[in-house]
Amino acid sequence: MLSKVVFGKVKAHNAIRSQSQVSQLTCSKELSRSNTLTEVLQTTLDAHQLLSVYAEFIKARIDIEALQFVSDDQLFNLIGEFGDNHHQHAVMLYADQSYLGQMVYSLKQPLSMPQKMRLEQWHRELTFPLRNALKFSQLHRLAVRDHLTGLGNRALLEEVLEHLHVKQMRQKDGRHAVMILDLDGFKDVNDRHGHHQGDDILRIFAELLKSTVRDSDQVFRFGGDEFVVVMEDTNHHQAQDVYQRIRQAVANCQELSCYQLSTSAGTAQLECFNTVAQTLEEADKHLYRAKHGGKNRHCGSQGCA
Repeated sequence: MLSKVVFGKVKAHNAIRSQSQVSQLTCSKELSRSNTLTEVLQTTLDAHQLLSVYAEFIKARIDIEALQFVSDDQLFNLIGEFGDNHHQHAVMLYADQSYLGQMVYSLKQPLSMPQKMRLEQWHRELTFPLRNALKFSQLHRLAVRDHLTGLGNRALLEEVLEHLHVKQMRQKDGRHAVMILDLDGFKDVNDRHGHHQGDDILRIFAELLKSTVRDSDQVFRFGGDEFVVVMEDTNHHQAQDVYQRIRQAVANCQELSCYQLSTSAGTAQLECFNTVAQTLEEADKHLYRAKHGGKNRHCGSQGCA
């Protein structure tokens, strides 16, 4: 047998108890590669794309109302919406004793035994490509995160900006703003109180930025005490408003104001005719103007305030 299947109540990992089963592949060498589903699943390491391919495959063969995959830290809604009157069938997927997550099906009618057997075979073909995709996704998330603040790092920033730039050139509209900020006086505090205290200040500033910007904005650590806020569909005046909120939040933050820290910023618009690197360079030049024109202010193409 390729797998051990247990029907009944499953308590681990908050398994849904209605019609639940555990699907455990005991050895990766046992995976059959004879089916076209396996071949298709092996063409991508993108977890969402892989699960979407699987979902379409299943939908064409079993009448399902909704499907989602739930791991310990991610939720993928693949098909439809779950209804109260539908039957749920939950399958816990393991690869070489390693828990991957739970595949949850919503159906109008309970699965027949032949359907369960077919589904089990498809789970066998899904499990190891899914494990590889989830590992790749985890490594990618770690690679693009700043270890000190948990924010996206410069690599992720450039990836996001490139995506926005391509989208902007394709749609020929939309104005996106890129703001670079730093902490006025941080170097003196870091030199006087040490790097440990400096790291605490950077973490506090990172949390302040995340809680102060708009829901649609994205915050990144650029390097040192420099941070970047990417603001979609935002002009100069709207970016100025965001900066004023940040400046006021810094002034009201006792953990920062006790060191007499403030923040300066420079903003550039992401334009079709400029590269991402040129946009960041322009924002940095505006930051330089703000720093050398009195600090605790914001500069952009339409002036400083």
